[in-house]
Amino acid sequence: MVGYQRNDSLTHSQKFAVGCFTGIITRLITQPVDIIKLRTQLQKRKHIKHLSMFQMSRKILREEGFKAFFHGHYIGQVHSILSVSTQFFIYELVSKQVVNSGIDEKHMPTMLFFSGIIAGCCSGAVALPLEVIRVRQMIAKEQYKGILNGAKAVYKAGGILAFYEGLSASLIQYGPAVGLSFSVFRFMQPLLLKKMAHRRDCDDALSTEYKPTHVVVASMIAGSTAGFISKTATYPLDLVKRRLQIGTHKEDDRFTTNVTSRHLIRCTKFLTCIQNIIKKEGFSGLFQGWLVTVLKSQLTSIVAFTTYECTCYVVREFNKSVR
Repeated sequence: MVGYQRNDSLTHSQKFAVGCFTGIITRLITQPVDIIKLRTQLQKRKHIKHLSMFQMSRKILREEGFKAFFHGHYIGQVHSILSVSTQFFIYELVSKQVVNSGIDEKHMPTMLFFSGIIAGCCSGAVALPLEVIRVRQMIAKEQYKGILNGAKAVYKAGGILAFYEGLSASLIQYGPAVGLSFSVFRFMQPLLLKKMAHRRDCDDALSTEYKPTHVVVASMIAGSTAGFISKTATYPLDLVKRRLQIGTHKEDDRFTTNVTSRHLIRCTKFLTCIQNIIKKEGFSGLFQGWLVTVLKSQLTSIVAFTTYECTCYVVREFNKSVR
Protein backbone atom coordinates (compact mmCIF):
# COMPACT_ATOMS: atom_id res chain seq x y z
CA MET A 1 0.00 0.00 0.00
CA VAL A 2 1.27 3.49 -0.79
CA GLY A 3 2.27 5.56 2.20
CA TYR A 4 3.86 4.58 5.49
CA GLN A 5 3.33 1.08 6.85
CA ARG A 6 4.60 -0.10 10.22
CA ASN A 7 7.12 -2.95 10.07
CA ASP A 8 7.79 -2.34 6.37
CA SER A 9 11.18 -3.75 5.31
CA LEU A 10 11.74 -1.01 2.73
CA THR A 11 14.02 1.88 3.64
CA HIS A 12 13.31 5.50 2.66
CA SER A 13 16.10 5.38 0.07
CA GLN A 14 14.64 2.22 -1.48
CA LYS A 15 11.20 3.81 -1.71
CA PHE A 16 12.69 6.94 -3.26
CA ALA A 17 14.47 4.79 -5.86
CA VAL A 18 11.21 2.96 -6.56
CA GLY A 19 9.51 6.33 -7.05
CA CYS A 20 12.15 7.38 -9.59
CA PHE A 21 11.75 4.11 -11.51
CA THR A 22 7.97 4.55 -11.44
CA GLY A 23 8.34 8.03 -12.94
CA ILE A 24 10.41 6.70 -15.85
CA ILE A 25 7.93 3.93 -16.73
CA THR A 26 4.91 6.20 -16.33
CA ARG A 27 6.23 8.89 -18.67
CA LEU A 28 7.36 6.38 -21.29
CA ILE A 29 3.89 4.87 -21.57
CA THR A 30 1.73 7.99 -21.24
CA GLN A 31 3.70 10.50 -23.36
CA PRO A 32 1.69 10.13 -26.64
CA VAL A 33 -1.63 10.54 -24.80
CA ASP A 34 -0.26 13.61 -23.04
CA ILE A 35 0.47 15.25 -26.40
CA ILE A 36 -3.12 14.69 -27.57
CA LYS A 37 -4.49 15.91 -24.24
CA LEU A 38 -2.45 19.11 -24.33
CA ARG A 39 -3.44 20.01 -27.88
CA THR A 40 -7.09 19.41 -27.03
CA GLN A 41 -6.95 21.64 -23.94
CA LEU A 42 -5.15 24.57 -25.55
CA GLN A 43 -6.81 24.93 -28.94
CA LYS A 44 -9.86 27.03 -29.62
CA ARG A 45 -13.02 24.95 -29.55
CA LYS A 46 -14.06 25.84 -33.12
CA HIS A 47 -10.91 24.15 -34.41
CA ILE A 48 -11.45 20.86 -32.56
CA LYS A 49 -15.16 20.57 -31.77
CA HIS A 50 -15.67 17.89 -34.40
CA LEU A 51 -12.47 16.00 -33.63
CA SER A 52 -12.49 12.85 -31.55
CA MET A 53 -9.38 11.70 -29.72
CA PHE A 54 -8.65 9.29 -32.57
CA GLN A 55 -9.11 12.02 -35.19
CA MET A 56 -6.83 14.37 -33.26
CA SER A 57 -4.21 11.60 -33.22
CA ARG A 58 -4.48 11.18 -36.98
CA LYS A 59 -4.28 14.95 -37.49
CA ILE A 60 -1.04 15.19 -35.48
CA LEU A 61 0.38 12.12 -37.24
CA ARG A 62 -0.49 13.48 -40.69
CA GLU A 63 0.80 17.02 -40.11
CA GLU A 64 3.84 16.36 -37.93
CA GLY A 65 4.71 12.68 -38.13
CA PHE A 66 5.03 9.98 -35.45
CA LYS A 67 7.87 11.79 -33.65
CA ALA A 68 5.42 14.55 -32.70
CA PHE A 69 3.92 12.23 -30.07
CA PHE A 70 7.26 12.34 -28.25
CA HIS A 71 7.94 16.07 -28.39
CA GLY A 72 9.33 17.08 -25.01
CA HIS A 73 9.87 13.46 -23.99
CA TYR A 74 13.39 13.86 -22.61
CA ILE A 75 12.50 16.77 -20.37
CA GLY A 76 9.24 14.92 -19.69
CA GLN A 77 11.27 12.04 -18.26
CA VAL A 78 13.20 14.39 -15.97
CA HIS A 79 9.93 16.06 -14.96
CA SER A 80 8.22 12.72 -14.35
CA ILE A 81 11.08 11.34 -12.24
CA LEU A 82 11.16 14.51 -10.16
CA SER A 83 7.39 14.80 -9.85
CA VAL A 84 6.49 11.16 -9.14
CA SER A 85 9.40 10.45 -6.78
CA THR A 86 8.70 13.65 -4.82
CA GLN A 87 5.00 12.83 -4.69
CA PHE A 88 5.43 9.31 -3.31
CA PHE A 89 8.38 10.20 -1.06
CA ILE A 90 6.75 13.23 0.59
CA TYR A 91 3.53 11.25 1.07
CA GLU A 92 5.57 8.50 2.72
CA LEU A 93 7.22 10.96 5.13
CA VAL A 94 4.06 12.89 6.01
CA SER A 95 1.89 9.78 6.39
CA LYS A 96 4.55 8.35 8.73
CA GLN A 97 4.13 11.37 11.01
CA VAL A 98 0.35 10.99 10.84
CA VAL A 99 0.35 7.26 11.61
CA ASN A 100 2.80 7.66 14.51
CA SER A 101 1.09 10.73 15.96
CA GLY A 102 -1.54 8.78 17.88
CA ILE A 103 -4.45 10.38 16.02
CA ASP A 104 -7.85 8.76 16.57
CA GLU A 105 -8.45 6.08 13.94
CA LYS A 106 -11.68 7.72 12.77
CA HIS A 107 -9.75 10.86 11.79
CA MET A 108 -7.00 8.92 10.00
CA PRO A 109 -8.53 9.02 6.46
CA THR A 110 -8.95 12.79 6.67
CA MET A 111 -5.39 13.33 7.87
CA LEU A 112 -4.02 11.03 5.18
CA PHE A 113 -6.00 13.01 2.60
CA PHE A 114 -4.26 16.17 3.79
CA SER A 115 -0.97 14.27 3.63
CA GLY A 116 -1.69 13.71 -0.05
CA ILE A 117 -2.46 17.41 -0.54
CA ILE A 118 0.91 18.33 0.99
CA ALA A 119 2.67 15.79 -1.25
CA GLY A 120 0.86 17.13 -4.31
CA CYS A 121 1.69 20.77 -3.56
CA CYS A 122 5.36 19.96 -2.96
CA SER A 123 5.57 17.88 -6.13
CA GLY A 124 3.78 20.52 -8.19
CA ALA A 125 5.97 23.37 -6.95
CA VAL A 126 9.25 21.48 -7.41
CA ALA A 127 8.49 20.27 -10.93
CA LEU A 128 6.66 23.37 -12.27
CA PRO A 129 9.63 25.06 -14.05
CA LEU A 130 10.31 21.85 -15.98
CA GLU A 131 6.60 21.43 -16.68
CA VAL A 132 6.39 24.91 -18.23
CA ILE A 133 9.30 24.10 -20.57
CA ARG A 134 7.83 20.67 -21.36
CA VAL A 135 4.39 22.05 -22.21
CA ARG A 136 5.91 24.59 -24.58
CA GLN A 137 8.10 21.95 -26.20
CA MET A 138 5.02 19.89 -26.94
CA ILE A 139 3.39 22.77 -28.84
CA ALA A 140 6.51 24.33 -30.43
CA LYS A 141 9.37 21.84 -30.32
CA GLU A 142 11.88 23.74 -32.46
CA GLN A 143 11.43 26.98 -30.55
CA TYR A 144 11.99 25.32 -27.16
CA LYS A 145 14.27 22.49 -28.28
CA GLY A 146 16.39 20.97 -25.51
CA ILE A 147 16.26 21.70 -21.79
CA LEU A 148 18.79 24.56 -21.81
CA ASN A 149 17.51 26.18 -25.01
CA GLY A 150 13.96 25.72 -23.76
CA ALA A 151 14.83 27.40 -20.47
CA LYS A 152 16.48 30.30 -22.31
CA ALA A 153 13.43 30.73 -24.56
CA VAL A 154 11.04 30.74 -21.59
CA TYR A 155 13.22 33.25 -19.73
CA LYS A 156 13.49 35.47 -22.80
CA ALA A 157 9.71 35.48 -23.23
CA GLY A 158 8.74 36.28 -19.64
CA GLY A 159 11.70 36.42 -17.29
CA ILE A 160 12.19 34.24 -14.22
CA LEU A 161 8.49 34.41 -13.32
CA ALA A 162 7.62 32.68 -16.61
CA PHE A 163 8.89 29.43 -15.09
CA TYR A 164 6.14 29.69 -12.48
CA GLU A 165 3.25 30.56 -14.76
CA GLY A 166 0.22 28.69 -13.51
CA LEU A 167 1.66 28.22 -10.00
CA SER A 168 -1.56 29.17 -8.21
CA ALA A 169 -3.67 26.90 -10.41
CA SER A 170 -1.07 24.15 -10.13
CA LEU A 171 -1.12 24.16 -6.32
CA ILE A 172 -4.90 24.49 -6.07
CA GLN A 173 -5.43 21.71 -8.60
CA TYR A 174 -2.57 19.30 -7.97
CA GLY A 175 -2.74 19.25 -4.17
CA PRO A 176 -6.36 18.04 -3.90
CA ALA A 177 -5.92 15.82 -6.97
CA VAL A 178 -3.04 13.91 -5.38
CA GLY A 179 -4.85 13.85 -2.03
CA LEU A 180 -7.91 12.30 -3.65
CA SER A 181 -5.84 9.92 -5.74
CA PHE A 182 -3.92 8.49 -2.78
CA SER A 183 -7.03 8.36 -0.58
CA VAL A 184 -9.11 6.50 -3.16
CA PHE A 185 -6.25 4.08 -3.86
CA ARG A 186 -5.61 3.40 -0.16
CA PHE A 187 -9.32 2.68 0.31
CA MET A 188 -9.88 0.51 -2.76
CA GLN A 189 -6.74 -1.58 -3.06
CA PRO A 190 -7.01 -3.33 0.35
CA LEU A 191 -10.74 -3.82 -0.23
CA LEU A 192 -10.12 -5.49 -3.59
CA LEU A 193 -7.32 -7.65 -2.22
CA LYS A 194 -9.59 -8.73 0.60
CA LYS A 195 -12.31 -9.74 -1.85
CA MET A 196 -9.93 -11.57 -4.18
CA ALA A 197 -8.15 -13.44 -1.43
CA HIS A 198 -11.38 -14.16 0.51
CA ARG A 199 -9.72 -12.95 3.68
CA ARG A 200 -11.21 -11.12 6.62
CA ASP A 201 -8.01 -9.34 7.62
CA CYS A 202 -6.29 -6.87 5.36
CA ASP A 203 -3.93 -4.91 7.58
CA ASP A 204 -1.10 -4.96 5.07
CA ALA A 205 -2.35 -4.62 1.51
CA LEU A 206 0.97 -5.72 0.09
CA SER A 207 1.65 -8.65 2.39
CA THR A 208 3.51 -11.45 0.63
CA GLU A 209 0.61 -13.68 1.64
CA TYR A 210 -1.27 -12.18 -1.29
CA LYS A 211 -0.66 -13.52 -4.77
CA PRO A 212 1.34 -11.20 -7.04
CA THR A 213 -1.45 -11.37 -9.62
CA HIS A 214 -3.91 -10.11 -7.00
CA VAL A 215 -1.61 -7.19 -6.23
CA VAL A 216 -1.40 -6.28 -9.93
CA VAL A 217 -5.14 -6.52 -10.60
CA ALA A 218 -6.12 -4.69 -7.41
CA SER A 219 -3.58 -1.93 -8.09
CA MET A 220 -4.79 -1.48 -11.68
CA ILE A 221 -8.47 -1.23 -10.74
CA ALA A 222 -7.82 1.01 -7.74
CA GLY A 223 -5.42 3.16 -9.77
CA SER A 224 -7.91 3.59 -12.61
CA THR A 225 -10.65 4.62 -10.19
CA ALA A 226 -8.32 7.00 -8.36
CA GLY A 227 -7.28 8.64 -11.63
CA PHE A 228 -10.87 9.10 -12.80
CA ILE A 229 -12.16 10.59 -9.55
CA SER A 230 -9.19 12.87 -8.84
CA LYS A 231 -8.97 14.30 -12.35
CA THR A 232 -12.72 14.79 -12.82
CA ALA A 233 -13.02 16.59 -9.49
CA THR A 234 -10.22 19.02 -10.31
CA TYR A 235 -10.39 19.18 -14.11
CA PRO A 236 -11.36 22.86 -14.64
CA LEU A 237 -8.30 23.88 -12.65
CA ASP A 238 -6.10 21.63 -14.78
CA LEU A 239 -7.43 23.32 -17.92
CA VAL A 240 -6.74 26.79 -16.51
CA LYS A 241 -3.25 25.72 -15.42
CA ARG A 242 -2.32 24.62 -18.94
CA ARG A 243 -3.52 27.87 -20.49
CA LEU A 244 -1.61 29.89 -17.91
CA GLN A 245 1.58 27.94 -18.63
CA ILE A 246 1.76 29.30 -22.17
CA GLY A 247 0.75 32.82 -21.14
CA THR A 248 4.00 34.45 -22.32
CA HIS A 249 4.59 32.08 -25.24
CA LYS A 250 4.97 33.91 -28.55
CA GLU A 251 5.53 32.32 -31.92
CA ASP A 252 9.01 32.97 -33.28
CA ASP A 253 9.11 33.48 -37.06
CA ARG A 254 12.54 31.86 -37.18
CA PHE A 255 10.95 28.52 -36.34
CA THR A 256 8.30 26.53 -38.15
CA THR A 257 5.07 26.24 -36.18
CA ASN A 258 2.77 23.32 -37.00
CA VAL A 259 -0.82 24.02 -37.97
CA THR A 260 -2.21 22.29 -34.89
CA SER A 261 -0.36 24.70 -32.59
CA ARG A 262 -1.34 27.95 -34.30
CA HIS A 263 -4.71 28.35 -32.64
CA LEU A 264 -3.89 28.31 -28.93
CA ILE A 265 -5.69 29.93 -26.02
CA ARG A 266 -3.41 31.78 -23.59
CA CYS A 267 -4.17 33.19 -20.15
CA THR A 268 -2.14 35.37 -17.79
CA LYS A 269 -4.41 35.62 -14.72
CA PHE A 270 -6.12 32.79 -12.86
CA LEU A 271 -9.58 34.28 -12.17
CA THR A 272 -9.68 36.17 -15.48
CA CYS A 273 -8.98 32.92 -17.29
CA ILE A 274 -11.95 31.19 -15.63
CA GLN A 275 -14.23 34.17 -16.34
CA ASN A 276 -13.21 34.30 -20.01
CA ILE A 277 -13.78 30.58 -20.48
CA ILE A 278 -17.31 30.78 -19.04
CA LYS A 279 -18.09 33.99 -20.95
CA LYS A 280 -16.85 32.81 -24.36
CA GLU A 281 -17.43 29.06 -24.19
CA GLY A 282 -20.04 28.60 -21.49
CA PHE A 283 -19.75 26.43 -18.39
CA SER A 284 -19.04 23.40 -20.58
CA GLY A 285 -15.88 25.18 -21.74
CA LEU A 286 -14.35 24.41 -18.35
CA PHE A 287 -14.42 20.74 -19.36
CA GLN A 288 -12.94 21.07 -22.86
CA GLY A 289 -10.66 18.09 -23.41
CA TRP A 290 -12.07 16.29 -20.36
CA LEU A 291 -12.40 12.87 -22.00
CA VAL A 292 -8.84 12.52 -23.26
CA THR A 293 -7.51 14.05 -20.02
CA VAL A 294 -9.41 11.59 -17.83
CA LEU A 295 -8.31 8.66 -19.98
CA LYS A 296 -4.72 9.88 -19.69
CA SER A 297 -5.13 10.32 -15.93
CA GLN A 298 -6.49 6.80 -15.56
CA LEU A 299 -3.63 5.39 -17.61
CA THR A 300 -1.11 7.40 -15.58
CA SER A 301 -2.59 6.23 -12.27
CA ILE A 302 -2.75 2.61 -13.41
CA VAL A 303 0.87 2.60 -14.54
CA ALA A 304 2.19 4.64 -11.60
CA PHE A 305 0.44 2.81 -8.77
CA THR A 306 0.88 -0.65 -10.28
CA THR A 307 4.56 -0.08 -11.07
CA TYR A 308 5.17 1.35 -7.60
CA GLU A 309 3.35 -1.43 -5.76
CA CYS A 310 4.84 -4.26 -7.81
CA THR A 311 8.37 -2.85 -7.60
CA CYS A 312 8.00 -2.47 -3.83
CA TYR A 313 6.79 -6.07 -3.73
CA VAL A 314 9.90 -7.25 -5.60
CA VAL A 315 12.24 -5.22 -3.38
CA ARG A 316 10.56 -6.60 -0.23
CA GLU A 317 11.09 -10.14 -1.50
CA PHE A 318 14.72 -9.29 -2.24
CA ASN A 319 15.16 -7.91 1.28
CA LYS A 320 13.80 -11.18 2.66
CA SER A 321 16.19 -13.27 0.58
CA VAL A 322 19.32 -11.44 1.77
CA ARG A 323 18.50 -11.55 5.47
